[in-house]
Amino acid sequence: EVTPHHLLLTDESAENYDAHFKVNPPLRTQEDVLALRAAVADGTIDIVATDHAPHPVESKDCEWDHAAFGMVGLESALPIVNTTLVKTGLISWGDVARILSQTPALIGSLTGERSLSVGEVADIALFNPTVSRVWSTDDVVSRSKNTPFTGIELFGAVEHTIRHGYLTVHNGAVVADDLVRESSVASR
Repeated sequence: EVTPHHLLLTDESAENYDAHFKVNPPLRTQEDVLALRAAVADGTIDIVATDHAPHPVESKDCEWDHAAFGMVGLESALPIVNTTLVKTGLISWGDVARILSQTPALIGSLTGERSLSVGEVADIALFNPTVSRVWSTDDVVSRSKNTPFTGIELFGAVEHTIRHGYLTVHNGAVVADDLVRESSVASR
């Protein structure tokens, strides 16, 4: 496995000891980043895992030696994969489905076929790969905002998600729990 941040960031990002870039394993050189991208493209690395690690502000806003390892990564994973692997021509969208969904499900022994057939419960994400934005903490839905991607242009955005048949993201915004229940009841 590889993390999205290891496909995008280099050790130069951590030169000023900003703890948002403190991860384990540590960030490496641009040469290493390119080698990891190539390993995903040729199938040597078969999944991208976020290593999502939310931390309170005080765990990251401190001296490097005392800072916690990790960063949030759920919201940025697909835009980073799109930016570093798809837009560069290294992998296809079929490969994205394999490395972010199919293979992790197999490794995790998740059973049951998933399909988009009529009558089946939907678990889907609708992603717009063409939009771009400079990442900010406003793009992080998690209560923890320990993201190192602030100020970096990323391509793509999750526009809608449906989980177990419930609308959970609509037009890029998380749907409140009471609206999730209402929309799922209305759609049945």
